[in-house]
Amino acid sequence: MTLNYDAVIFDLDGTLADTIPLIVASFNAACAVPLQRQFSHEEVIARFGIPDADMVRRELQGVPDEAVNAAIKNFFQHYEEQHAIAEVFPGINELLSRLEERNIPLGVMTGKGRPSAEITLRELGWNKIFGSVVTGDDVQNQKPHPEGVLRAARELNVEPKNCIFIGDSPADIGAGKAAGMKTVAALWHNFYEDELRACEPDFWVRTTAELTALLEVTD
Repeated sequence: MTLNYDAVIFDLDGTLADTIPLIVASFNAACAVPLQRQFSHEEVIARFGIPDADMVRRELQGVPDEAVNAAIKNFFQHYEEQHAIAEVFPGINELLSRLEERNIPLGVMTGKGRPSAEITLRELGWNKIFGSVVTGDDVQNQKPHPEGVLRAARELNVEPKNCIFIGDSPADIGAGKAAGMKTVAALWHNFYEDELRACEPDFWVRTTAELTALLEVTD
């Protein structure tokens, strides 16, 4: 089928790049000492949905403010210093280049905070690709509320109905659908596959080759 669209908005973590091991390691760098415990991947993923600093702050409720502030600083320091842990999913750079060549406006809407989003975009060479970058720090309502993706569409000067939102989580699909956008579930990993099915995304892709074909930007 022909998929008509004027702009593409992406989630960041788990969609464009595999940053989850980095987030888990940074969360433990922040919280392990004050709480005297380590958190598993599953435990940290279950805490996603709010900006990183808020995630640490919520976990450290009851801890003195000085220790909380130090923990947040440790999170971002570890996130930046160990960013090489994060990897771009295969084929993503090629896809972004093809969309750029066709002058398709591109945006990012991520629940992570502004500091870590900017670190990732810079370290992966993407800080000049996206015409809109909206983070969890920039909105009052986190995904699945549509506030963030609607803001990205406005900044790209494209009607929401003419946007595609691509994400890997139920919150991503919920936000895109609530905004009236076409939604694509990216299944590079299987953290949320069962929950995603209940969200009924418009399209499913398991590889970037499938996404490239769906967006009709193949050579």
